[in-house]
Amino acid sequence: MKRHEEKRYTTGEFAQYFGIRKDTLFYYDRIGLFSPAAVGQNGYRYYTSSQISAMDTLLMLRQMNVPIREIQEYLHAPSPERLREMTQAQLEKTKQEIRKLQALQQTFQRILDMSDEISQAVFGKVLMKNLPPQPIILSKPNSSQLETTSEEWSDIYGAFMRENVSAYAAYAGSILALDDLKNGCFRRIERLFLANSAAKPPYRPGGLYAVLYHQGNYESIPSVYPYLIGEIQKLGFEMTGDAYEEYLITELATNQPDSFITKIIIPVKEKA
Repeated sequence: MKRHEEKRYTTGEFAQYFGIRKDTLFYYDRIGLFSPAAVGQNGYRYYTSSQISAMDTLLMLRQMNVPIREIQEYLHAPSPERLREMTQAQLEKTKQEIRKLQALQQTFQRILDMSDEISQAVFGKVLMKNLPPQPIILSKPNSSQLETTSEEWSDIYGAFMRENVSAYAAYAGSILALDDLKNGCFRRIERLFLANSAAKPPYRPGGLYAVLYHQGNYESIPSVYPYLIGEIQKLGFEMTGDAYEEYLITELATNQPDSFITKIIIPVKEKA
């Protein structure tokens, strides 16, 4: 039986069929990835219905972000095994991109949350608040018992972030050890922490905290601890854990260091 003649498409019709631009088809032809079935004497390119399946495959692989070079190799010799390999590789890349997007989403949400928190903050007054547990990633403890300089903090921060590349969008804070607080040492950082919802336990514990919002440059932060600790005692409480410094307004939001805003929280309990 004589087969019916295949339907032919001009470049514009074929591009419209798949919802792509004509330039895309011209590009694919130029690099040898996908060419028309025929070129007429008038120079017009023609595609056929039998090419639709191949173009479907090509566009699906492009949607999977498979590199063009790999697509060329695959279309030359397609196989279930090779398709599985490419799919597995692209799945891993997709998971990495999802993690990055989730980290960015956390960052955007944190900026909005911090903005809302600052708009309601009372500066210079110690408040007692019940706070929920917070998932955090902890750096290694500081091996030095000396005061931490700005340069040392930056070095610790750099190493910490390199160890936690997947949490690159998270915000870093500082932890001051309870023993240092009791001994009046307010310039030694015990370790850093990253607020990250994907962090595994141990978390920063939930419970009652003394909270103080401070406005001023980083160098001024240690000077507020005597006041904070004194107010905790006056209010009939005692410290039960390390202090956490959260930097709400930083260089990201202003180039005026005196406008930086730091939130300090210390776990407390009522005196017996």
